[in-house]
Amino acid sequence: MNLVGEIINVTEITKSCRQLDPNELVGLLKSQLMKFWSWGANSFTLDNKADCRMFRMKVQGRHHKGYVYIFVNGMDLFDVYFTTASTNKIKTIKEGLYFDVLVDAIDKYVEYVPIYGNK
Repeated sequence: MNLVGEIINVTEITKSCRQLDPNELVGLLKSQLMKFWSWGANSFTLDNKADCRMFRMKVQGRHHKGYVYIFVNGMDLFDVYFTTASTNKIKTIKEGLYFDVLVDAIDKYVEYVPIYGNK
């Protein structure tokens, strides 16, 4: 069912997702380059290059160390799952994110520190 505390089931999620363009998505993430760099993002993975419906990256942020899965749901909004690196258990889910808040939503969970004053 893909709830917090369960192991993520990518196959189940991608059944109801739209295709995404990984190059466009990475461009969007890098549009706020300092935030993107602060996550220590690496190990980028796609579920299927011809029909991509899932993008995954590993992060080593201040608050979250593990995987970030990004999907485009049926309403053309982003759903983001944060999982552990070792067991892929879902730690939290952010659903229905518009493209203009995607980076900030990820940053808030992965790296954000209020005293720095970065929004």
